[in-house]
Amino acid sequence: MPRATTVLDTTTTLTGDDLEQAWKVYELAFAGLATRAVQQHLMTRDEFEEVCADERVLKYVVRDVDLDVLCGFATFSNDLSTVYQLSEAYYEQRWPRQFAERSIWYIGCVGVHPAYRSSGVFVTLVEAMCRVVHDNRGIASLDICRYNDERLALPRLIGRIVNSFGHETTGERLDEQTYWAYDFASA
Repeated sequence: MPRATTVLDTTTTLTGDDLEQAWKVYELAFAGLATRAVQQHLMTRDEFEEVCADERVLKYVVRDVDLDVLCGFATFSNDLSTVYQLSEAYYEQRWPRQFAERSIWYIGCVGVHPAYRSSGVFVTLVEAMCRVVHDNRGIASLDICRYNDERLALPRLIGRIVNSFGHETTGERLDEQTYWAYDFASA
């Protein structure tokens, strides 16, 4: 695919055609994780609409201006109460100043339509969110499943993107949850 002419917008809510296009991008970007990750990484349509309506969660959208289609979508919030099952107490204890200043942001998702992979859309989304965190001397946090960590090297990719824009930072794994199964069928 030739490099698209894209534009980045931010909004607090998505409705109508933007919501439909964002859902399609999100669904295409995350559907593959349904069989690769134990924990659900693809929100239901109702959950997605709830996030898109929540004004506390900023939505970043990238559009291909030549085709007038949404090709990338991300969610971003410094209100940690918007993140399901996130321990605010952990963040408050770990980074008390940033917690008090509300300068800890959670990146809920970054999805790129498959036709726009390797087009720079992912870089555009990550850099825009990290610029906000950098300018506020804050913390950016997100969850990455094992597949995206080991197979796609996502944490290292994000680190390279951030550092390439002059936002020198280091990333660290905050926690790790492992899932175990005990197979009694073979006993």
